[in-house]
Amino acid sequence: MRTAKRTVVFLFLVFFSASASYPVDFWGSLRPGPYAPGFKLIETADLSRSFPAEGDGSTIARPIRLYLWYPAERSTGQPLDLATYVRLATEEGGFPVPLKKGLSEERLKSLLAERTAAFPEAKPAASKFPLLVLGQGLYYESPLAHFVLCEFLASHGYVVATCPLVGTQYRLVNLNAEDLETQIRDMEFALAKARELTPVDLARTGIIGYDLGGMAGLTLSMRRPEVAAFLSLDAGILTPHRSGLPASHPSYREDRFVIPWMHMTQARFIEFSRKGQAGTTLADRKKFGDRYLVHVSTTNHGQFSSYAMLGITDAVPGYWGPVESDPRPLYEAICSLALDFFNGYLRSDTSALAKLNNAAQSPDTADPGIKVEYKKGQTPPSSEAEFVHLIIEKGVSEARPIIDRARAAYPNHTLCSEGVLNWLGYHFLYWWGREKEAVEVFELNISFFPRSANAYDSLGEAYLAQGEIAKGIASYRKSLELNPQNKTAAEVIKKYEKR
Repeated sequence: MRTAKRTVVFLFLVFFSASASYPVDFWGSLRPGPYAPGFKLIETADLSRSFPAEGDGSTIARPIRLYLWYPAERSTGQPLDLATYVRLATEEGGFPVPLKKGLSEERLKSLLAERTAAFPEAKPAASKFPLLVLGQGLYYESPLAHFVLCEFLASHGYVVATCPLVGTQYRLVNLNAEDLETQIRDMEFALAKARELTPVDLARTGIIGYDLGGMAGLTLSMRRPEVAAFLSLDAGILTPHRSGLPASHPSYREDRFVIPWMHMTQARFIEFSRKGQAGTTLADRKKFGDRYLVHVSTTNHGQFSSYAMLGITDAVPGYWGPVESDPRPLYEAICSLALDFFNGYLRSDTSALAKLNNAAQSPDTADPGIKVEYKKGQTPPSSEAEFVHLIIEKGVSEARPIIDRARAAYPNHTLCSEGVLNWLGYHFLYWWGREKEAVEVFELNISFFPRSANAYDSLGEAYLAQGEIAKGIASYRKSLELNPQNKTAAEVIKKYEKR
């Protein structure tokens, strides 16, 4: 059945490729989109960070090699050959091991001469497109590892930006919070630079993360509110990773992970997580935003990379396991699901969402080797940042009705943390000249946290600062009732009782 299906698709692509006027040899049965994929390499630097210079102990601005694939107009020139991507990867850290060790010399020589679909320096198509930022993985540091996915998405109207994975102080990347932050900042730099260089729609930004890039992408999705959809590829984020990442990163906040998420990973990892050995998964805990969990029938981490399309025949430790079957159909399914996911959530394409949901509800319609689970997420409330900004700009009197409506709609969700509101109240009280409003902020905090001794303590301090002694003492008494060890409250009460 699969052979017949692929034959039909192949015949279609022979015709389609001729009309599209660019080759899709590395794409298998993937259908090209309406655009030619353009490609640029931008060699630049992040002036806000330093990197050791070679040999002499000095530093330079952090070098960034930004890869951009984008929708382009048709070109009469030749697309890149694979050797160009390989040369770029070699400049970043040596000849790609999966190609050197996974292919015969004869096959490798032939492969390098083959054309990809990307036209170098092609003229961008005249429109604005969604932007996708891709995070690379350990051992797969070069963007070569994902060129097929990037070209494919560009042909369907996406700008894709990425850069090689490089450590903080040297090329080696360590599994720690410092180097994860470095990758996150590299991805943020790519995001900003792509917006400068290409016509992108600022309201439609997505993240793709493979392996360690999935950890970076998840954390980035939590701290950048403009990110609207996140795709992770075989990343160690479903259950706690042995390194402690990404949860040990300061920006990791699951309450802020409220966007649609598709997680594709090896089916065995999902099965293991459900045996109770690893605790609840991130997919289980995720409350807001739709979630797709994609079981991929493979034990090969490299199956989620473009190496699946290069015909690797020999096992390469750390990269590619024994070849048991043709990996291309499974990778084609991965790319197609990625396109449907981003079309659904960045383009509001209802037909793409219908395909995803149909695959989840009717497993027989999904590609062989793929199982899709879907969980509809709740619509998220406004973020804490939005509420705090509203209070600062409009004051509690205008913000309170909006906050109260959100509290009624989300009774079990903490809209604002106690510490943030308390800190905001002190800014009003002492530093921003808004003393009367400070009382309102502290009262709002108590309405959220009525059992907080510290919230009543702060309110008492604000009342006393306004000369409202009776109310201040009453608040301190309540604080002391909730926490008999509050020496400050006891001392203030004693002081004013003597007057």
